[in-house]
Amino acid sequence: MLPSEVDPATSRALMLALGAYLAPDQARHAASLWRGPASGQGSVMSGLSRYCRAVAQQFGLQGKEAEMHLSIIRAMRAQGIGRAQAAEPPQTARIEPGLSANDSVPPGISAVAVQRFVEAVEQCVAREAPDTYSPQRWRQSLLVHARRIPPVLLQQAADWLWGRSPQLTGDWPARGAGTRLINTAYVTLAEWLGPVRADACFTAIVREFENSQDPLLAGVRRYL
Repeated sequence: MLPSEVDPATSRALMLALGAYLAPDQARHAASLWRGPASGQGSVMSGLSRYCRAVAQQFGLQGKEAEMHLSIIRAMRAQGIGRAQAAEPPQTARIEPGLSANDSVPPGISAVAVQRFVEAVEQCVAREAPDTYSPQRWRQSLLVHARRIPPVLLQQAADWLWGRSPQLTGDWPARGAGTRLINTAYVTLAEWLGPVRADACFTAIVREFENSQDPLLAGVRRYL
């Protein structure tokens, strides 16, 4: 496939993800801007961060780059694109033996809530530190701080973060692993932004979740 071509599955994934931010005609045009690698020259995920920045600049979506990045990855996985290649540094292919994507079970309520919170923290880092943020660097630093989480759950977190599983799976309860992962996200956030900015971001996320119409998110304080 030539780099200028957009295959139908990729086009559908981009349209699905970008439709949350753009009108249909704009989403169609933005999807047409995708430039994947030529055959044999890398993963279809290559250049995704650059693509998100370009779309944000062209369509006035600055600050939404990280959010779009996550949405596009998930939409591509839903289309079966790049499922085993999602921007994972080779040296972190496995943390230790545990579950793989093929072993995944549907996420429980606690896993969904914790996943949404960790995603919100990553989006905050992308907005506040755009010059240093990259999905790979952020997720690597998060996992470094997460070593105290039980190995099986840590593997499930790694499978989700590196794209081997489309969502966080396992049991992540409040006052247990769920609270530990959220605390880990805060520690990593403070390392990236400093304590003052980290506190402001963390407080804003908690307030947004509490004001959400989703009861799953509104009960976020039980994890803090």
